[in-house]
Amino acid sequence: MVESYDFVKDVNAKKLAWSFKVHIVRIWEIPNKFNLKEPNSIEMGGRIQASIPKSLVKKWRGVIIEFQMYTISNFIVIKKTNPIKRVTPGTWVLTFSHRTRVDHVVNLSFPLQPFRFKTIPQLINAESSVDNDLFDLIGEIVGKEDLKDLITNKGKETRRLAVVLQDLEYVH
Repeated sequence: MVESYDFVKDVNAKKLAWSFKVHIVRIWEIPNKFNLKEPNSIEMGGRIQASIPKSLVKKWRGVIIEFQMYTISNFIVIKKTNPIKRVTPGTWVLTFSHRTRVDHVVNLSFPLQPFRFKTIPQLINAESSVDNDLFDLIGEIVGKEDLKDLITNKGKETRRLAVVLQDLEYVH
């Protein structure tokens, strides 16, 4: 029997039985805002974002590892509602449920391409900073500015450190 998998580019909320074979590129925990030592969720990203809610963190913590391939099925597709927290391209999040199934793939069937590089000229010439997707950049830090104290729009005190990057492709 030949296994068939769906394509990430086809994801929508109309279908219920999705099945993917994916590389996990990034995985991180979102802390509970009332207790920073307790995770509120586990988030994963690559070509699409996946989320493990607080109720399932104990079951999945440490099971899924970065830069490994997995098959994943039986999850809920949810439309992203907060564009500020967008960490992957696309508009959908694969949300784990109690029925979610994840299996580690030993024989990799496609190459891992974990990085989404942007060049410094692409950043400088960007028309808008509305796109909040994470990306990768390679440069050399050649300087820094002094720390600046800031207050966020929610009234929280924070600091900002600006660094000066040198573009290694276009060294003068």
